[in-house]
Amino acid sequence: MTKVLNRLANIAMPVRLSEALYTRDRDIDVDYESLDYEIHIPTLNEEEYIEDTLESLYRQDPVKNGDVGLILIDSYSTDDTVNIAREYVDDVLFSPRGILTARNMGIEESKPDVVLSADAGDIYSEGWVDEIAKPFEDDNVVAAFGNIYSKDPLFTRPQKIKHSIVNTWNLPGNNSAVRTSVLKNIGNFETDLDQQELIQVLLEEQITKKFQFSVMGEVAYRPYAAMYKSQRRKMLSGPEHNNYKRQKEEGIRF
Repeated sequence: MTKVLNRLANIAMPVRLSEALYTRDRDIDVDYESLDYEIHIPTLNEEEYIEDTLESLYRQDPVKNGDVGLILIDSYSTDDTVNIAREYVDDVLFSPRGILTARNMGIEESKPDVVLSADAGDIYSEGWVDEIAKPFEDDNVVAAFGNIYSKDPLFTRPQKIKHSIVNTWNLPGNNSAVRTSVLKNIGNFETDLDQQELIQVLLEEQITKKFQFSVMGEVAYRPYAAMYKSQRRKMLSGPEHNNYKRQKEEGIRF
């Protein structure tokens, strides 16, 4: 019942009210002793964006206290991404290119019980780590996801509408957590696809895997596990969008 009410409230509330409510830190207690939790961030040439993301995660108590590891999975960036990240992360792993390839490799190399998935360019609200980790104290929970808002004021309202209608029903790769034993059981992320094609990645990561996880157990909706998404992929014009689009077409960005 609470889950349904939270979804209805998130759909109905004005964007600023929704943000004010769901991005606040509720200071909840999480048992970090029983499971090994890690945050994984795949990167490829993210020197302009990675520090803000890492700062938003590093300042959270479970990361600062060493309860939750912060892992960068880099696809051999040619810029300063890795050097910037080393100040914040517990480890840097290197993976062949492809965001799904990187996610799989991070799990295979690091072997955590639960992976919290984050993306470069996005900002994570205070309490995000606790909120998205908490459901896994219940053995029936196999995945969790939270609310997505826009980091760019131009997209504040469209992103809220999109999240209210779409994102609460899928498993967003930039704001989710999964129990790795279950992910392995359903075959990890499919990598035999064009990982430079956003639609193919979204279908695999957010739609197919959400369905597969739902069959295996509970997928928990955590509205207070909120973050602010970079809109660099969606901006219709301007230097930032054009530069990102060119680099993505050249295969030097995810």
